[in-house]
Amino acid sequence: MNSDTPNHPLPDGDDPRASKASREARSIVRFMIEHTAYGGVGALVFGALVLFFDIGGIYSLAMSSRDAPVFIFLLFFGLFITFGGISLGIGIMTLGGFSDDDRYRDERTRNRDDVDRK
Repeated sequence: MNSDTPNHPLPDGDDPRASKASREARSIVRFMIEHTAYGGVGALVFGALVLFFDIGGIYSLAMSSRDAPVFIFLLFFGLFITFGGISLGIGIMTLGGFSDDDRYRDERTRNRDDVDRK
């Protein structure tokens, strides 16, 4: 597309959606959704196992109530929030693993070396 079209006033090279910041933002959002989905799958499996094995009589208690669908929804909603948050937290905390190696030279060590040389 060229810059003369009224729908796209910016030239192709200046499209803000193609900027490095935009790509990084999409990458971060994709990372967060992916890890939250992993936690959601874990919540579904755990909740289904708890109900299937009737741990603590929770399934029997829920099915004897007239509000069983609300109970089941609240159980899985709470599990999804918990497991999703834990999965997202683990994903975020493991991001820094590459810089824990002393041989890894990031910009902090490069800047420190530049100051030491002066």
